[in-house]
Amino acid sequence: MSRTEAFWRRHCEQQGYSAYLIPTADPHGSEYLPEHWKVREWLSGFTGSAGLLVLTTHGHALWTDSRYWLQAAAHLEGTDIALMRDGDPATPTVTQWLKSLFAGEGRDAKPVLGYVGQMVSISLHDELSVLTDAGWRLKGENDPFDVFWTSRPRLPYAPVVEQPRELAGKATEDKMADIWQTLDEKADIDHYLLSDLSEIAWTLNLRGNDIQFNPVFMSYLLLHADRSATLFLDERQVSQAIRNRLAEQKVNIRPYEAVEEILSATAGRIGMDAETNIAVWTAVTQRATGGEHAILPSPVPMLRAIKNEAETEGFRRAMERDGVAMVHMLCRLDREGITSFGTELGFSRALEQERSRQDRYCSLSFETISGYGPHGAIVHYEPTPDSDVPLEPHGFLLVDSGAQYEDGTTDITRTIPLGPLTEEERTVYTLVLKGHIELANLRFPEGTCGLALDLAARRAMWAEGYDFGHGTGHGVGSRLCVHEGPQQIRKNIRTCTTNVPFLPGMTITDEPGIYVTGKFGVRIENVLLVVSDRETPFGRFCRFESLTLCPIDLRPVRREMLTAEEVRYLNVYHAEVRRRLLPLIAEEEVRQWLIQVTEEIQ
Repeated sequence: MSRTEAFWRRHCEQQGYSAYLIPTADPHGSEYLPEHWKVREWLSGFTGSAGLLVLTTHGHALWTDSRYWLQAAAHLEGTDIALMRDGDPATPTVTQWLKSLFAGEGRDAKPVLGYVGQMVSISLHDELSVLTDAGWRLKGENDPFDVFWTSRPRLPYAPVVEQPRELAGKATEDKMADIWQTLDEKADIDHYLLSDLSEIAWTLNLRGNDIQFNPVFMSYLLLHADRSATLFLDERQVSQAIRNRLAEQKVNIRPYEAVEEILSATAGRIGMDAETNIAVWTAVTQRATGGEHAILPSPVPMLRAIKNEAETEGFRRAMERDGVAMVHMLCRLDREGITSFGTELGFSRALEQERSRQDRYCSLSFETISGYGPHGAIVHYEPTPDSDVPLEPHGFLLVDSGAQYEDGTTDITRTIPLGPLTEEERTVYTLVLKGHIELANLRFPEGTCGLALDLAARRAMWAEGYDFGHGTGHGVGSRLCVHEGPQQIRKNIRTCTTNVPFLPGMTITDEPGIYVTGKFGVRIENVLLVVSDRETPFGRFCRFESLTLCPIDLRPVRREMLTAEEVRYLNVYHAEVRRRLLPLIAEEEVRQWLIQVTEEIQ
C-alpha cells in the first residue's frame, strides 16, 4: 500500500474527510523547507520544491508548475497520483477539480476538505473558500503526520549567529523604525507579526541554519508599536551575547511553540501578512479578549529589496570569490576534459569543493543543477545517484549553481559545450545569449515594472518560435535566500511581483533559457544590480550593473546572429571579468586561460 493510500485510509477516512490538502509548506511560507516539513515529498515521492498534493475519495492529484513537469511525470509514474500541469490552460485549478469531482454527490452531500492549519496560508485559505459556495466545509487540524511518518526528522534548532553591522549596513533598531514608519502610513495597529523567516533574519541582523542553503531560523517576530518586539524561537539557538544585544534593542525572547498562545492573549489591533498561516490567524481572530485584526502586506520585502552600500559592496566581493571558483572549474574542464569529473554529480561535487576553498564561504545557496544533454531540458533537474549520467564529449552541460558567503549570495548559470554541437544547439544557445544581453544592456525609466522588462529577454527567441516557461529574473538576498522578492521579471502577470517598480539598489537575475525536451537545455544567468544611469527631461533612468563575474562561453555562438551592440557588450563584460578576477588568481595556467577566453571578439 502506498503512503498516500495508507494515510488516506488510516486518517482521512476515519476523520470523515472527502478530500485532504497537502501543500509544499512549513508554517512560514518558506520556499525551501526544513526536512521536518517535507510532508508532501514524503507522501508523494515527488522531490521538486513546488507542488500541491490533494487526496480524495475519488483519487489523488498533484499540481506543479512548468519547471517540474518532466521531473514530476517521472517521479509519479506508476503511482496512484495524477499529475496536474499547473499553468497549462487545459489544467483545472484545485477548486475547479474538486467541484467537478464531487458534482454528482447529491444535493444533501456536504464534502469536507481537511488540511493542517500551520501549512495553509491565509491567502490559500481564501482561495479554497470558494468551495464553501458549492457546499463544502473547510476543516483545519493540528499536524497529524508524526503518527504516520515514524522516521520524521525533528524540528531544527541550529545556532543563530550575528550578521555584523559592517555587512548588514543598518542596525536592527533602525530597521524596526523603518518598518513602523511604513506601517503607520497604512493602518493604525498596535502589533505586527512577521512570520517569513528571511524577513525576521533581515530585521534582526541574525542568520541561522535551520533550512538547507537558506541562512534562516525557525521563528516568529511580533513587533510592537512602542518599538519593542517579541521573538519566538527555540531558546537553545541563541548565545548569551546575542540575548544581550537583542535585550538592548528591546527584543524579548519567548519559546517558538508559544506563539499562538501568546497571540491569543495579546490585546490591541494585530496586523499580519496574507502569507501567514491560518492557525496563527485563527489564534488572533478568536481571542477571548476580543481585539481587532488586519491583513496588511509586510513592509519588509520592499525595504529589504533596496540594498544599502555595505550590502552592494558585499555582493561585489562575494561575486569576485565566486567567479574565481567558477574560472578554476571551467579551466579544469577545458584542460583536463570530462574524464576528470566523470558524471553530472562528479562535476557538481567538484564545483562545491572549489567554492568551499574561497574565503567567507558558508554553504551552497541551492542544490546545484548539473544537467547533461536531455537532463538540461529539465529546468530544475538535480542529479542523484539514481539519475546521474556520464558526461560525453559532445552536447551541452547546463550548470546552475550558487553559494552563500558571509557577505553575499550568488546564483549563476553557464551552459558548457563538451564537444561538437548540432546546428540547433548552436542556434538556441545564441538566441538565449541574445536575450541575456538585451536585458542586461537595458536603460529604462526608474519605476519600470518587471512585466515590461521581460520582453527584452524573449524578443529574439520569440521571433524564431522559441519560449520558456519560468520567470526571467528574481531578486537575490544579501546572505539570505537566493530567491528574494518582491521584484521579479516575468511574462505572466502576477500583481504582487510583476507590478513592483524597479529602483536603484535592487538585485535581479537575468536568466533566459530554452529547453528542447529529450535533447538539451540552454540557460545563461547573471545577477544584476539596478543602478542610476542619468536624468533627462523625461525623468530618472536606470541601468544594470552585472554583479556576476564569469566568462560566457563563446564557442557555441553563431557569430552571424550577433549584432554589433551585442558584440560590444560581450567585450566590455569580459574585460571587466578579466580586470576584476585576474589579480585574485595565482595559478599561471588559470590566468592564461582566463585571458584567452575573455579576448575581444570582432
